[in-house]
Amino acid sequence: MSLPAQPPAAAAAGTAARGLRAARARQPRADGEPQHAHSRGQIMAVRVIAGMVILAIWQFGAMAFAPAYIPRPSRTITQIPGVLSDQQFLSGTASTLLAILEGLLIAVVIGTVIGLIMGRLRDVDRALRLYVNSFYAMPIVALVPLLTVWFGYTPNARLAIIVIEATLPIVFNVAEGARSISGSYEDVARTYRAPWWRVWTGVALPASLPYLLGGLDLAIGRALIGAVVAEFIAGLNGIGYYILFNVRSFHQDDAVVAVCVLIAFALVLRALINLAVRRGLPWYRAA
Repeated sequence: MSLPAQPPAAAAAGTAARGLRAARARQPRADGEPQHAHSRGQIMAVRVIAGMVILAIWQFGAMAFAPAYIPRPSRTITQIPGVLSDQQFLSGTASTLLAILEGLLIAVVIGTVIGLIMGRLRDVDRALRLYVNSFYAMPIVALVPLLTVWFGYTPNARLAIIVIEATLPIVFNVAEGARSISGSYEDVARTYRAPWWRVWTGVALPASLPYLLGGLDLAIGRALIGAVVAEFIAGLNGIGYYILFNVRSFHQDDAVVAVCVLIAFALVLRALINLAVRRGLPWYRAA
């Protein structure tokens, strides 16, 4: 038994009400400030307050219960100028961050190619999926001793670890994007007798771009972990070794500053990806 159709007057009233709510959401407030700007200000205020509460808990908790060598925000802040002007820190930071950027660029190329092949060719996907899943699940620490033997205790071992760690999430996401293409797009391409390589580069790759950016977002964190772990184990010059050295020499406030630099670098890269999505893929953002 079907439900009675909604009367035209009721449908029109509902449409008008929705339009009125949308218009009110776009209208500025009485004081001239748009509502969305006001909400962003509230969110920022909440974040600042939450951060101050966390720092206060850390400070007073360390003062009350922790030994004197445990880092505290009050001491860490005073060490920032000295750490940022330390030549050893600057050299190590430049070495690590450049290796991460280089590894991410290589991972994007390799991951996109493998992901497209797996997403478009079912037989290849069946053959490679088990091995890709195995590498993704394997702890990166287990690979570092092997790679240091193969590549030596050189930056090449760190770069190899970064590439392996960053490639896997890109492969997964690009393959998923290539598999989720609407059939109508492929039908149009076949109607115009487009060759397979035009379908891959003109249909599959653009459709997988949002998935690629999502995989790159995940790859940033894995690349940072791979670089720092490689420097821990192989003793390579970098921000990871700087952290390890200062922790072992009880200069833990300096180590915390270096950790904060790593966090800031990751946040900047993720912000750039979000900016690229907003500027280059507004249709995906709106979805």
